[in-house]
Amino acid sequence: MKFVYSIRTILIAGFLAVMLPTLLFMMINHFYSRDIVRDKVTETYSNTLDIFVGQTDDNLDEITNYLLKMSILDVDVGMLMSFPTNDDMYTLTKIRIDTKLKRDVDIYNVIDSVFLYHEQDIIMGTNSEYNNMKDIIQTHMGERTASSASITDDVSRRWEVRFDQRMPGGFFLLNSIEVNAGLHVGALIRLKDINESLLTQWSDGVIGDTGIWLREEDRLKNRLTENEPPVDAGATRITNVSYQTLSSSDNGKSYLVMNRPSRVVPVAYQVIVPEQALLKELSFFRNVALFAPIGLVLILSLYLIFIRKMLFKPLQELIFGMRKISLGMLDVRLKRGKTIEFEFLGETFNKMAEQIKTLKIDVYEEQLRVKQGELRQLQSQINPHFYMNSLNIIYNLAALNDTESVKKMSLHLADYFRFIMRTNSDTITIREELSHIGNYITIQQIRFPDKLACAIEADEEVTKLPIPALTLQPFVENAIIHGFKNRRKTFHISITAATSEREGQPALTLTVADNGTGYDEAVLEQLRQKRYVPQGDSGGLGIMNVIDRLSILYGDRCSIEFYNSADGGAVVTISIPLQGGGA
Repeated sequence: MKFVYSIRTILIAGFLAVMLPTLLFMMINHFYSRDIVRDKVTETYSNTLDIFVGQTDDNLDEITNYLLKMSILDVDVGMLMSFPTNDDMYTLTKIRIDTKLKRDVDIYNVIDSVFLYHEQDIIMGTNSEYNNMKDIIQTHMGERTASSASITDDVSRRWEVRFDQRMPGGFFLLNSIEVNAGLHVGALIRLKDINESLLTQWSDGVIGDTGIWLREEDRLKNRLTENEPPVDAGATRITNVSYQTLSSSDNGKSYLVMNRPSRVVPVAYQVIVPEQALLKELSFFRNVALFAPIGLVLILSLYLIFIRKMLFKPLQELIFGMRKISLGMLDVRLKRGKTIEFEFLGETFNKMAEQIKTLKIDVYEEQLRVKQGELRQLQSQINPHFYMNSLNIIYNLAALNDTESVKKMSLHLADYFRFIMRTNSDTITIREELSHIGNYITIQQIRFPDKLACAIEADEEVTKLPIPALTLQPFVENAIIHGFKNRRKTFHISITAATSEREGQPALTLTVADNGTGYDEAVLEQLRQKRYVPQGDSGGLGIMNVIDRLSILYGDRCSIEFYNSADGGAVVTISIPLQGGGA
């Protein structure tokens, strides 16, 4: 298979073949350097996040051990519930425990509150508002103790993620250990504090954004921190890969997302780092990689503007002119070119167009003469048909000794042939055509007395319009020959001439309808395909002559429709375009 390329394509391809290798080398060098820097910096960030998660989990384990030791080794905690709550010893013991808790909550700076819970009393040390935190502990420890009655001690010592609108940030971690019947020692940590500590590792959001998610195995379920991330990272998974890459739908920037699960709590710590923060040291290479394509596009644009002015535009004008010539628009001429080559092409093209125009006019005139001769030949083919039928009628009347009918027949036949002899012109008025049809109908009425009726409907102005000679008479003749089979009832023919619109243009509509037997389906199909229909007489030939003549005169602007009416009779509708009030 042979491929053909335009000059524009070849020139652009040659230019790109020179420029693209240099640009490709710069791009590969940039991306290679970027990948190395990104991997190294990401490895550092990933290690920092791993260290933070490990330290946080160690702190949670240490707090759990602290709660366990307090529940087992602390004498005051063990003795508290041995005293009645209204006893002085209970009050003194409670004071000592309260002092210890306030001291310990400052030692473990990640803890927000340490408490002893009993359904009758709460003792705690807290860094938050005391009464608010007391109400939160009362609510959630009541739920925790109620749900942990049937579980083992190991399970009950696990950290839980809980939510309370009264808690700053909403979400918090809760753990507790049962000391003895009804008494629990526990700790509460706000996730907001852990996230702020994590955010501090990343320069308060200058490097990246952080968040804590509730997780189910490797899937992030619900975000537990309030700060809004720059990209929707909830769809990421916890995998063995150090980071995942996401693009923001708002600004189109790329971000590296790192997820690390906690081994102690069903949460995951997330850090989102803008990729541009990793590539700050590659600003020079990034700028080169950014502006090199822009420079290439600029140079290519200037190059194309010059080539378009000197080469493409003259070629387009030449091609456009040739297309117009192929469409028959022979008046097109090209302007003088700006180069010697295109000036020569333009002059040659203009001479060729002038020669084609002269040749086409000669050919058109010859085709017109041939078409006019064809038209007259078709029209002359119609004349003998009625002549033969009329002689048969006169012969039959003479055989019956009907002298009056023969006289009347002869007069109308004389008028009929007088019309034929003076219709050598291409068109006649509708009035003349209807008068000719009247002579024909009268002759047929002599043949079939009281069995044939004809109704003509046409306005006075419409009868003045010109139509091709003998347009309607063959259809009237065909209706009588092939539709008038039931001689017991009167055969009615209706002829209508009126103006209308066809595809938005004025047209003349001529209709011939009868109440006869109508067309057979096979005949209708052949007529609609404009095929000759042999029917034992000249009617089919006459109809085809009319179709051919109208096609030569009007082409697709004229239409002939054949169909059967609701009563079963045959209907022919002819639509002829009107121009300047005439056909």
